Amino acid sequence: MASQMNNLFLVNAPAGSGKTTQIKAMMQQLLIDSPNDNILCITYTNRAADEISKEITSPNIFVGTIHSFFHKFIGPYLSHKKILDLYFSLYEDDIKSRIENPKGDKHITESNNRYIEEFGGLSYEIVKNNIDRLFYNESPFSSLYYGGLSHDDLIVFSKHIADRYPVIKKRISSKYQVIIIDEYQDTIACVLDLFFESVKNTDTQLYLFGDKMQQIYKNYDGSFEDKFILFDTSKSLGINYRSIPKIVDILNNIYNDPTYKQQYYDEMKKERPDFDPQIIISENINLELEKLQSGFPESLVLYLLNKERFSAIGSIDLYNSIDKMEKYSYGKTYSAVDVLITESVDNPDPLIKLLYIIAGMFHNYKNSKFGLIIQEFRANKSIFNQDSWNIVHHKDKLDLRNKLIKIFNIYDDGQNNIRNLLDILNKTEIITPEYLKGIIADGDYDSVLNVSLDNVHAIIDYLNNPTISTQHGVKGESHDSVIFVAEDSNRNPVVHMYKFFDMWSRIDISLNSFQQLYYSYSAKLSLMEESIGMKINDLRKDTYQANESFLISEAKEILEQFKEDRVFDYLCASKYKRFLEKPGVTRAKDCFKENLIYGPLSAYKLFYVGCSRARKNLTILVDKSKVQGDLDLLIDKFKKIGFTVKNSI
Repeated sequence: MASQMNNLFLVNAPAGSGKTTQIKAMMQQLLIDSPNDNILCITYTNRAADEISKEITSPNIFVGTIHSFFHKFIGPYLSHKKILDLYFSLYEDDIKSRIENPKGDKHITESNNRYIEEFGGLSYEIVKNNIDRLFYNESPFSSLYYGGLSHDDLIVFSKHIADRYPVIKKRISSKYQVIIIDEYQDTIACVLDLFFESVKNTDTQLYLFGDKMQQIYKNYDGSFEDKFILFDTSKSLGINYRSIPKIVDILNNIYNDPTYKQQYYDEMKKERPDFDPQIIISENINLELEKLQSGFPESLVLYLLNKERFSAIGSIDLYNSIDKMEKYSYGKTYSAVDVLITESVDNPDPLIKLLYIIAGMFHNYKNSKFGLIIQEFRANKSIFNQDSWNIVHHKDKLDLRNKLIKIFNIYDDGQNNIRNLLDILNKTEIITPEYLKGIIADGDYDSVLNVSLDNVHAIIDYLNNPTISTQHGVKGESHDSVIFVAEDSNRNPVVHMYKFFDMWSRIDISLNSFQQLYYSYSAKLSLMEESIGMKINDLRKDTYQANESFLISEAKEILEQFKEDRVFDYLCASKYKRFLEKPGVTRAKDCFKENLIYGPLSAYKLFYVGCSRARKNLTILVDKSKVQGDLDLLIDKFKKIGFTVKNSI
């Protein structure tokens, strides 16, 4: 077994363990002990960065997202010829494909025409000659013709730079004596690997804070697992400061691993819940939900499916319109939910970002905080026309106030639609023509622009006081009362809650073994797809027949590889045996499927995360008609881990 390195630390920080407080305290102590040291703290969101950096004013500490760090640290190198050459070596095929546009994509054609209009022609050589520096475009999409790196490409390209020129890694470890990565479980493996390689065999200390059970996104692919064993795991945040003891007991029982057992916080022992943590099994979930909400109107209701969530919020038209957009469709980097629940500073969508900024300005206007509005303008110079808000004379202030009155009159009337708001922003010349053109020119926004502003008002009210969420959207939140609605989904997000419940009632499950099974199984399927040159789900009769002997051999190998794993046996073995009994394209697709394991695994994590949001009152609503297997066995399992169970007829 590989020995641990003395400068690597993995700090387990389960739900409610006060992770942010601990990170802040740690940095403040480091400043006292070693005032000349530099500290780097990488956070998952700007919101988390703001929270951690409160009351920390030392110039020796940098707190920010991985994007803001790379933008600052790698940015100075992005005009060097060697870096430009690396960019073109990596993206040459993508640029040429976009120029040729073999599928005749309408949006690409329009983009190409705009480029030709601006530069008089479009070829790979013209594009190459016109780019003299690269930049982070703070967008989910790269501007390949201009050298603009998207959120994802900034990370990937930065890793390529560091791998090609190791001096970058040396400069990271030379500059920073302590590096902290928050929410390591949701950090992509190439980022973890970059910092690991940077501090390896140096005196710089690397701390990873997080909790694998709260990894509910697919950012991390498991490829860093072999390096985790080199980290010192003796430090752990073992006290749950959020929940009453009965809920902490339930969380420990769900985790089912003494290594991660949490202790009670003494103050929470004094709290008196209105009822014991409960499971309600019913054939009429909506009726049970109405009863609970009438008694506890401030409860946080956790849905799985977003239609229910946004219907309850009152913004279903806005959700549906964005969900239909091609760039937020299944499999894309961002979804409609990501766009709608992300605050303006991090929002990847140009229109929703604008709407949320206007909403914030309207709030400040109503509260006579004119200075904060000016600050917002200054912080978003690429969006707002500087000539319209730059205050030099008293008359400028009056002109701006009159423009804002016109804008806010439109915004405040929920019967107006989003297009009406953009029109007044354009007429008052508040918005820059380039930013507005970027929205209007994208035909995907046509249906969004027709959505009434009352949808926007509803979601703004919700974001300011969330009492409805999805099980994916509540990391970091907590409420006195939580109602968790158990649901399934075969679309994004893929969650097989009722399959998990049945398996959980029969098999002793813990996270590490379950997750390792998923990583191994997923890696095996990826290698298979690489071998046949296509996704297994894309197999057709002819392509299946060409690969049948290979697939049969792989099915036998998979059964042999995981034959001792009870979870694999429950979830997958029968489908593989069925395929081997009578091979065919349909049965191949049924068994060589990542979601057979990922669906129940994501359900396991979401169940834990949902329960962990509750401070005092916790209710799980289970639809009796969806229960798989033996109901009595499931009831016994719920009781065993600490719930009371109400089985309604």
